[in-house]
Amino acid sequence: MRRDGLLTLLLALVLLTTVPAYDRVFTDDAWRGAPLGAALLALVIAGLARRLRLPTWVALPLALGSTVLALPWLLGVHVGWREDVVGQLEVLRATFADGLVSLAAEPSPAEPLVGLVLLVTIGYGCVAVLAHEIIVRSGHAAPGLVMIAVLWTVPLAIPTSADDGWLVVVPFLAATGTLLLASVNLPREGPGAIPLPASGLALGAAAIAVAVAAPWLLPAQGQDPWLALGSSTQPRGYQPIVDITNRLGSPEEREVLRVRASQRSYLRLAGLDSFDGGTWRLGPGDGATYRPDPGALFPADQPLPPEEPAASTQLVEVDVEVLELENIYVPLPYQPVEVLGPIRDQMVWSTEGGFLATWDRAEAVGETIGIRQGSAYRVLAERPDPSFEELAAVDFPEEVLADHTQLPRDYPELGAVAEEVYTAAEADTVVEQALALQSWFVGPEGGFTYDLDVPALRGDDALTEFVLEDRVGYCEYFATAMAVMLRETGIPARVAVGFLPGERVEQADPQAEIALDEYLVTTGDAHAWVEVLFPGYGWITFEPTPRSDDSHILPRADDLAPIENEAERAEREGADALDDLEGPDADTEVPELPEQQLPEEGEDGAAADQAAAGGEDGAGANPWVVLALLLAPVVVVLLARVGQRAAVGRQLGDDPRGAVLMAQRRLYAAARRVGLERRAHETTREVIARWEAEGRIDRGRGAVAGTVQAAAFDGELDADRASAAVATLDRMAEELTGRVPRREQVLVPLRRVVAGVTRGVERLREGWRLR
Repeated sequence: MRRDGLLTLLLALVLLTTVPAYDRVFTDDAWRGAPLGAALLALVIAGLARRLRLPTWVALPLALGSTVLALPWLLGVHVGWREDVVGQLEVLRATFADGLVSLAAEPSPAEPLVGLVLLVTIGYGCVAVLAHEIIVRSGHAAPGLVMIAVLWTVPLAIPTSADDGWLVVVPFLAATGTLLLASVNLPREGPGAIPLPASGLALGAAAIAVAVAAPWLLPAQGQDPWLALGSSTQPRGYQPIVDITNRLGSPEEREVLRVRASQRSYLRLAGLDSFDGGTWRLGPGDGATYRPDPGALFPADQPLPPEEPAASTQLVEVDVEVLELENIYVPLPYQPVEVLGPIRDQMVWSTEGGFLATWDRAEAVGETIGIRQGSAYRVLAERPDPSFEELAAVDFPEEVLADHTQLPRDYPELGAVAEEVYTAAEADTVVEQALALQSWFVGPEGGFTYDLDVPALRGDDALTEFVLEDRVGYCEYFATAMAVMLRETGIPARVAVGFLPGERVEQADPQAEIALDEYLVTTGDAHAWVEVLFPGYGWITFEPTPRSDDSHILPRADDLAPIENEAERAEREGADALDDLEGPDADTEVPELPEQQLPEEGEDGAAADQAAAGGEDGAGANPWVVLALLLAPVVVVLLARVGQRAAVGRQLGDDPRGAVLMAQRRLYAAARRVGLERRAHETTREVIARWEAEGRIDRGRGAVAGTVQAAAFDGELDADRASAAVATLDRMAEELTGRVPRREQVLVPLRRVVAGVTRGVERLREGWRLR
């Protein structure tokens, strides 16, 4: 068995040398764990079967079956074979289908999406088992090495921008050569081999035949390939919806843009007019690539025509600095009228889809990356800003409906739901119906939840199941569902993709000639939303995604083009409500009261004490003394509270930011005591929203998160606003501790110990698995 063990180790080494080839087609090395784990597991099971002298027809299904059972753990999609076999199989099936879609849609290099990793894992596991049986068990090295060579050359056939160095070729050739020599020179052990029809002469003849026929069979230069796997001439982002999904799924949030803007604005990449049943796309839904009509393209070094005429607009000015982003499409406010900066010389504006993209006159739109780290540009845009009354009076020509209500098939269930929403809201006009459907998605009526930890929206029934059953997803889910429901009911709609405005990190100088706030945009701000076409007023934005951080901008009937996000709106409304609850204004005249006679400072208070004792002659002193003793603890507690509040008051006057942050720490400490602590990476706004949803605190407290943020990042904060925030945070702490039963609070430390032990065991298991 020494020969078998040595050949198995050499086979594992050969499989390991194929890793650099696959590193070329992925953006990072996060893909490696599952394929290598599957290959190692398959080799171990096949080796054990060989040692137990099990026949090949038993060893093959045993090794492959064990690998399939391990896939959920290797890929991080574990549901539980023992708890729900059907559910686990469905997760694997959906992941496999998502991998096939990503294989066709994702250009290389691609993010290590779980579907793509599953495909690679299946390849490694199958090749490992079959190569072991052919090389180790049967002793025929050449056919087994051919299989491994196919595994190695598949990623090499995909053009990328990666440098193909010696690390891709030399280790593989050295390892395969060593394995070949070992298989020839090591003596066989045990019974004879499984005969195979191939010999060295036959393999040589087949190789010569393939070499002669290949030039006649393979596509020539310029012809369509058999399978379009993507290339470096179509960098990541050529279909914008895929780019947005990848950025949201990025394991680490990164800063991509620094923006200075006159008002909060979505930064749009493109409007996607076609739906193919799974994805919104530029161009025809059945087209693999997109080439806009040349008559719709305009050089960006001159004023830009509107995609759609808009009668009512407001001017927006935005300066953009690219921090970490490579894309064909340029993020910008809609609709741009002028682009300033060197990048405009290589850009073209398309009135099909309303996007600004790379333009190479020798090639076509989108053949090279347009923006990258260090790019900077200024955009002047005219944002559509119609009134509700203007949109309610719009008529929709037949050609508009024909162009923008097409769907690949009928969605009768979704249409019926949309009609029910319209009826319940008494929505008769298109703008009323769009607002009603938006409210249904973001409000409590629909019961939807925002969550990134869901598989991609793929499959014939995935959209219907999302709306009618699951109701958990991220922006692509919500935008797709609303746009399809609008089209199903005859309303011209599409999905737009881009970025949310981001976090405001610096307010504009009010004395500046042009007041521009500064925003920081991250990969977490990648977003998709809905646009509805109102002829004469342009594409109007609607927002169906119920984001938990309230960073989205939500149009309303009284303001269809708001410039504050939901967090800012809630904070403003909370401040207005607080002002209404406060007493008379500071300017209100208060009548003077008669001056009281008080003892002089330092004067002995014995007389006052005697009066408080109950009489001039001391009669009844004993009962009063007893009462004073009984009330003493209460007085001490009250004095402590008064002293604490006085200290808080002094801190509010001296350091309002410190007072707010101290109240925040008290809140988090109270939450931890009752087992409701803030989760990792959870912001103040998110944890408050979670507590509200769970009924731990009263609703309407989200506005205080803005004050906490201002305190943490040196924002504008006066004593009155800080005082209101401290009071709100302290009330929330009292509500948290008061609504958790005492029995549950007692068990919190024990549960925390058990959870810590469980995490330690899981880390040990994970470390062992990675070995």
